Amino acid sequence: MMFKNLLSLLGTGGSIDILTIIDTTLENETLIGKMLIIQANGQVDSGIDTDLCALITAKVKAAKWEKQTTISVVDSQGRKYRLFWDRIINRPRAIVFGGGHVSQTLVQVLSLLDFEVSVIDDRPEFANKARFPGAYRVICESFQKALKEVTVDPDTAVIIVTRGHRYDMDCLRAIMHTSPRYLGMIGSKRRIREILTIMREEGAPADLETRLRAPIGLDINAETPAEIAVSIAAEVIGAYRGGSGQPLSRCKGVS
Repeated sequence: MMFKNLLSLLGTGGSIDILTIIDTTLENETLIGKMLIIQANGQVDSGIDTDLCALITAKVKAAKWEKQTTISVVDSQGRKYRLFWDRIINRPRAIVFGGGHVSQTLVQVLSLLDFEVSVIDDRPEFANKARFPGAYRVICESFQKALKEVTVDPDTAVIIVTRGHRYDMDCLRAIMHTSPRYLGMIGSKRRIREILTIMREEGAPADLETRLRAPIGLDINAETPAEIAVSIAAEVIGAYRGGSGQPLSRCKGVS
């Protein structure tokens, strides 16, 4: 059953942690081989005892995964368990709200970066495969309805570049209670301040302002739609890789 569940998760995006019990001081050989699966959104699927499952999950959350390894946990009764920890990393996902000129180049760049890109626009002439041949999905639907067809988790980049501030706000309202890896929205600083004020009055999460990358993109003095797309893609990469966004020539410790 666990393998069936794992197969159903493959290709859904994000990372999947797989932990398998390989040794224990408990005289119960049936535990050997038992698996625990942790999805990127924190959801846990396990055939292991609830308390032990919570213990293992806490250990994983507190650790940093770099490669296949083993970890050990000790339960409240002093019994030890050793587990093999592996991680399956699916393609990261990007959701682009808006099918305008910036989005055309942005989707091309993100696709080259191996993102699984979904484009959403409510206009058929802007939401079609001919316009976005590199996109994984092109959804022609209202922004609010289209959100029901996509998954937003900690391995998702959400990019709001619609044709107008009213639509930007609709998208932000729909997405602000989720936890994407990257959340960016186009607009001037003045307009962003106005939007955030309205969002706060409507009960936005307290951390929305710190999570939202707006105005979107890195400062490269971009002017054309293609240049703006490159600045956005660079900021997205930094959010996933932990980069500073500074020129390498000014970064200390770069060899």
